[in-house]
Amino acid sequence: MLISLTILAIVYFSLFFENGENSFLSNFRAWQFHFYLYNLFLFVYTLWHRRVFYSLLAVLLLCLNYTSLAKTTRLFFSQEGRSAQTIEVAYKKDAGSYNFLPQIAEQNISRQGKIDLSQNLFGFYKNINQDNKQLTIIVVTFSPKYKAEFQTALNNLKQFVEMQDGPVILVGNFGLPSWAPKFRAFLRQTRLDVKNRILYTDGKESFKFWFVPDINVLGFDNVGIKNIEMKNKTLYFDLTF
Repeated sequence: MLISLTILAIVYFSLFFENGENSFLSNFRAWQFHFYLYNLFLFVYTLWHRRVFYSLLAVLLLCLNYTSLAKTTRLFFSQEGRSAQTIEVAYKKDAGSYNFLPQIAEQNISRQGKIDLSQNLFGFYKNINQDNKQLTIIVVTFSPKYKAEFQTALNNLKQFVEMQDGPVILVGNFGLPSWAPKFRAFLRQTRLDVKNRILYTDGKESFKFWFVPDINVLGFDNVGIKNIEMKNKTLYFDLTF
């Protein structure tokens, strides 16, 4: 118990100095939610064995990590929508076109196309007129092999979001968990929020626990999620806006 709690304390302390540039500390950051779950297990374990001091230390570490994660992450529950207007967005990993965005009648699509975000990273978008609202849906997939381009891609994606007149919904694999410093900065600058609970999937398999969760749905305050479903290696998000 003491060894495990000491290791967790060292990991959490090191995360205060992680800014996304140090690859070793970035690995700690990537697995931060897994550390949180292990911390939760340790808390229950120390309570079971009635080790009061260890329990207090475990709950202190648990609160510290939760505070860090909860700034940009919904741990176990997605944000519920308050609107009756819904739209289904499909995300298929490595999809090479905007066909996996909402299947909308052509007369309701004002624009659609590809967004070049860096030399090798891109996204697809549709501007949709639905229920007297203009909505922009963007789908991206950031491949880990182009990790050096993530910051450039996020900067260009931020500019594209700011150019839109109406609500924006962003769906995809961002190559980073939502608690990573670069991703936090992107959320703060765009004023977007993560809408989904943590998803343990790579976009192809429905559940992969030993996987850094980096698939997210982002939107403004009016966006919510009614349902998330995996079918035929495609994630379907039933969104309200």
